[in-house]
Amino acid sequence: METNSDQECCGSGCTNCVLDLKPSRHKLPPGVTNLFDRTYQPFVCCSIVQQAENVFRFTFRRDKSSHDPSNNHRLIVPPGCHLLMRAPKTFNRSEYPADDQLVLWRKQHPAHQVVDRVPTSELEKYDKNEEDLFFSRPYTPIAHNHEAATFEVLIKMEPGGKMTEYLLTLSIGSTTEWKGVYGEFQRRRNQYPNVVGFVQGVAIAPVYSTMRSILDDDEDYTRLTLCACFRDLENVLLRDELQAMAGYWNFKYETYLSRRSCSCLQDEASSCSCIAKRKKYNEPIYDRRLDEKDIARLMAPSSEKKNSSPLVLLCGTDSFTSFIISNLVKLGIENFYIF
Repeated sequence: METNSDQECCGSGCTNCVLDLKPSRHKLPPGVTNLFDRTYQPFVCCSIVQQAENVFRFTFRRDKSSHDPSNNHRLIVPPGCHLLMRAPKTFNRSEYPADDQLVLWRKQHPAHQVVDRVPTSELEKYDKNEEDLFFSRPYTPIAHNHEAATFEVLIKMEPGGKMTEYLLTLSIGSTTEWKGVYGEFQRRRNQYPNVVGFVQGVAIAPVYSTMRSILDDDEDYTRLTLCACFRDLENVLLRDELQAMAGYWNFKYETYLSRRSCSCLQDEASSCSCIAKRKKYNEPIYDRRLDEKDIARLMAPSSEKKNSSPLVLLCGTDSFTSFIISNLVKLGIENFYIF
């Protein structure tokens, strides 16, 4: 029997623990066993696509030699949950033929440009069961396929980062190791009339996967609003996916850019002809930072309804989530969940 001991801690030192010391307790369909059983298993890299300057979209498939879909084993990652990827500490980059896209990225981003954000003396392992042979990091899938046993993750590369150095050795066909599933977020169908999400950069993953699962449920009528913040237009993630989701009657979204794309914008302006030429049809992009008035406007439709209790989902840096929460509190909204 497993317990929530210190050995299960990921060691990241998160204020809101990434694992919260607890595995996922989501219920599985009758007769189905999850491929993820909280032991590391082999997954083959089958796709690598650059999505932004420092973000790549990786697709991994369960090793076919160890996956038999006929025995009711399915790859299941509940919305908002994450997995752990591990790498051997002794990997040698020169021994692996890296993907051409990753090779180019490395040339453009020398490791000496960025130092580790966490001092070496404070850096701990994410999985303390590894006996100092591996290091690991958590990632939230944005999509997965039950039958094909595949999942996709958005990973931000950090020049000089330990896991980034390992990821830069991957190519199509490389075998990696993953385990899961972790995460406590759960909701019932139609539990809340409205769900509003505020996300920043690659942290869009858990909120996107949650909202995508709601839209895929024909019996869930929850109204969804997503506010996504990115550095600039070139770094907006999942643009095509969000635009496609906007075709649903119960989903809307807005995108905010912290760095203005041109110098012709006035302080009070939210758009200009320059960025308009680069947007997709009816794409709701604002070439400015998200502010207090935007939050109040986005929350107004749900907070003004009687007997309405909206759920707010947050994912981003500490300063970003603190800014959102302070404004939610001013609006009298305290029902929020931080991934």
